[in-house]
Amino acid sequence: MQHRRHGIRRPRLFSAVFAIAGLVALALAVGFANASPSVKAGYKNSGPTTMRISQSAQFISSFQINVEITLSCSAGSGYFASVNVQQPQGFGSTTTGSGSTSGQCTGRQQKLAVPVFAFFGGWQLGDAVASATACTATCASDTKQIHIVP
Repeated sequence: MQHRRHGIRRPRLFSAVFAIAGLVALALAVGFANASPSVKAGYKNSGPTTMRISQSAQFISSFQINVEITLSCSAGSGYFASVNVQQPQGFGSTTTGSGSTSGQCTGRQQKLAVPVFAFFGGWQLGDAVASATACTATCASDTKQIHIVP
């Protein structure tokens, strides 16, 4: 019985870790966007920030997958993007992980491979759920079922 209860607490712990990591990522992204020289110079944002998660992620190792996102934002703006992934493993266990990237927007759609590292357990080929947030002066998010492929 104790083992069963212990297994139930871990997903709650990982959910809390993801929630905190998401808030930290958002706070960093807002700070990063405000520090952008184009924002300080008063340039107008020519369009909203948009982001989409690809339907597949590349398996690198049991500890890393690369999740591709497509980002569109105003040229010269700084961006910060974070990705969280959960993959059920059976017997009540779930592999969870996150990763992030940052850079400068080109003004065109950018395809970014975000490395996502497992916190607990290991990635396997198959289905998972990914959620991502990308921020410049504004934020966009997406959640999608993905397929981890070789």
